[in-house]
Amino acid sequence: MIRTLALSRLVPLAVALVALPAATTRTLAQESGAVGPLSRQDAGERMRRQQLEQQLRQNFWRISKQRIGFTDEQMQRLAETTRRFDVQRRSMFQDERAQREILRTEILADARADQARVAAALDRLLQIRRQRIDLETQEQREFATFMTPIQRAKFAALQEQVRRRVEALRRERPDSMQPAALGPR
Repeated sequence: MIRTLALSRLVPLAVALVALPAATTRTLAQESGAVGPLSRQDAGERMRRQQLEQQLRQNFWRISKQRIGFTDEQMQRLAETTRRFDVQRRSMFQDERAQREILRTEILADARADQARVAAALDRLLQIRRQRIDLETQEQREFATFMTPIQRAKFAALQEQVRRRVEALRRERPDSMQPAALGPR
């Protein structure tokens, strides 16, 4: 009951976060200097997304502390650790998204597809998967310095539960690119 109640508080925020339009890709490109400055609408959208992410993060930390029983010191170390690893995780996610976009473009080009580009993108995706596993291993080693094994297991289960909910919401989003959308034209 408490578990369901706690997650029910996270879900509306996750829904709002996932439901924002897909202009995030353009925002990331703009932040990296790949395209021109943000429009007023894009900047507002970016601000809303950041606020929602912050709210979701705060609720997640609060629920983590309550459910897992972290001390204030553990929460501080957890925040520092995840912040450091999130930077790397975000970079991998952006790289993965770029590689998938390359694949999508080449698949849609059908007979005109650049086979070498497809092969390179597939190889890079495999490399990113290995990096993600290595990163998770490093993060778990660091967690082990300030969490008990039970706390680590509970935290991992909570993260996975939220991740699955967010992914399910993302798949239901009308503007998301579903695998079926890549079917015959």
